[in-house]
Amino acid sequence: MKDVPDFLQAAPCPALQAAHRYSQLQLQQLKHRFESCAADLSAIETIAIGGSLGRLEASADSDVDCIIVLRDEISVAEGEAQVGVIHELLAHSPFKAPKPDGIYRRGIVRKALLEHAALGSLNESAETFGKRMQLLLDARPLFGGQRFHALQRAIIGWYGSDFLTTSPSRSWTYLSHDLMRYLHSYAAWQQFKFKRSADDSWQLRQAKFRTSRLLTFAALMFLLGESDRDANKMDWLHQRLALTPLQRLHSIMRIYEPKAYCELLSAYETSFAILADSAVRASLVASGPDTTTRMSATFHPAYEGIRQSSTPIARVLTEFALARRVDWGGRFFERWLF
Repeated sequence: MKDVPDFLQAAPCPALQAAHRYSQLQLQQLKHRFESCAADLSAIETIAIGGSLGRLEASADSDVDCIIVLRDEISVAEGEAQVGVIHELLAHSPFKAPKPDGIYRRGIVRKALLEHAALGSLNESAETFGKRMQLLLDARPLFGGQRFHALQRAIIGWYGSDFLTTSPSRSWTYLSHDLMRYLHSYAAWQQFKFKRSADDSWQLRQAKFRTSRLLTFAALMFLLGESDRDANKMDWLHQRLALTPLQRLHSIMRIYEPKAYCELLSAYETSFAILADSAVRASLVASGPDTTTRMSATFHPAYEGIRQSSTPIARVLTEFALARRVDWGGRFFERWLF
């Protein structure tokens, strides 16, 4: 199939293919806009796009998960001014602006993501923790591409500090723990977040969690498992962070169980197509649990459909992972589970 990447050819997935094409076009246009304004962004180290656009799965309903990294030597006032310029540029895109109270509204200095004293800290802000993790999960550069990739390499070096000076055969202990912390804390938070807004709700957030969020988490964890088979796991992992979550899964699953990836892609396409429908998303936002009804509310039929179609996603990922006990080694699974 011409112009269709191989990871989207394993099963019929017209919705994902259309989103991939749309995302590439929009990202290219955004990059051109920001590159033309480079002289006005001297305080910016790099800008990364995460979320649906970072995964190359965006639609007209997507918002902009924008990670703005400032140079360390920049003053607070100068940084805030240039963050304002960035949001003005983003306002000309077809995507919704980052939520005013979300982590993507403000910039962060580079050194805050690599603070040695933050290793093992549970007092770090959710904003810093979330941005660092998103830079590994699904982000791709919008501005300052070379500095973006250097930052990703520095972050995995920061996470790998427990084995950098010892045996290269040791696993990603700290990153595995932090990745699990990210997933479980996010899941716990979302489970009891019943607040509804004009474009968000419990049902919509849960639908995303059961599909794209879960898939994105598994993709990075699978990379960690597979990287242990390489003598230079740091470089191996860094090179593959440029892949989208689906590409990451495809690159690994096709080695061991190509049919499992086909099943995963088919299940993901079904759920993705439902969520890609603007009318369905509006229905999910307008119904279901909220701060008044909580779990006594009636779920929308579309949400029930997503729950059913997304069930194979978790099952396939779990079965594939458990089948890798020999390939990835017992120590990796011990750290993953305990």
